[in-house]
Amino acid sequence: MDRRLPLLENRCRMSKKPKNAGAHLRADVREAIERLWPEGVLELNCDPDESYFHTVHPRLARAFQRIPNTQPPREHEANPEPVWYDSDRWEDPPDDIPPSRSYHRFFISPRGEDFEFEIEPEDEPEFSEDDAGEDDFFLEPASGSRRIGWLVAISLLAPFAVIELADVSAYDDGGWSEPEIESCCQTLEGETTSLESIFREHHGAEAYQTLVGLRRKLSAILEKWGIAVLPAEEWRKPVPSLQAGEACMTVVKNKVRVLDAFFFAEI
Repeated sequence: MDRRLPLLENRCRMSKKPKNAGAHLRADVREAIERLWPEGVLELNCDPDESYFHTVHPRLARAFQRIPNTQPPREHEANPEPVWYDSDRWEDPPDDIPPSRSYHRFFISPRGEDFEFEIEPEDEPEFSEDDAGEDDFFLEPASGSRRIGWLVAISLLAPFAVIELADVSAYDDGGWSEPEIESCCQTLEGETTSLESIFREHHGAEAYQTLVGLRRKLSAILEKWGIAVLPAEEWRKPVPSLQAGEACMTVVKNKVRVLDAFFFAEI
């Protein structure tokens, strides 16, 4: 039985499709882009609450939780709740309103010491000042823990996903970092490289194969429920027919790629 899920074309504006748009893209990606953004402007013009994802989400979450020898998955909603830090959430406006995203995220990491690291402060406290340039204070070096695992990003707009190696950090002062689809790393010589290459070099073939095996399981679960996993060589392709909308935050120099088309954030 074909479990491929329908696109949200009923919630999108429709108009004449541009000729030869995305001819270099694979057929399912090209069709989704033409249906979602017929006017060529990248924006959340579809209602995420009507997404196919809400139907499959409980099944995916359970399947990810049942993968043996992994940490409990961490989830990041597409529309995070407003944040109050020191202010009163019942009386004051929120201190931070995170941007809305077109995708839901899972972070799934294998168990074992090869995938978890202590963050040790290496620098002396940094001398700084407040925004007004008046009060001096010290910024203490952060310490905490860091995990390596797979970021599974699932588009709410069309049944596509990407699976990329990422890391998350939890600091002793209560701070944290979120996993990113694209991780930028450098060698000691200053050359740009991938997190995957660094991990394989420092932790060996056995630990790396554990990661590879986990990725295969994640991909199989997604494919079972009709969500196609886009390889890097596909999501890096440009989409010249699309331009970023005014609210779009994540497109660099208005050069839209397949990744940007399905996985973006808006203010």
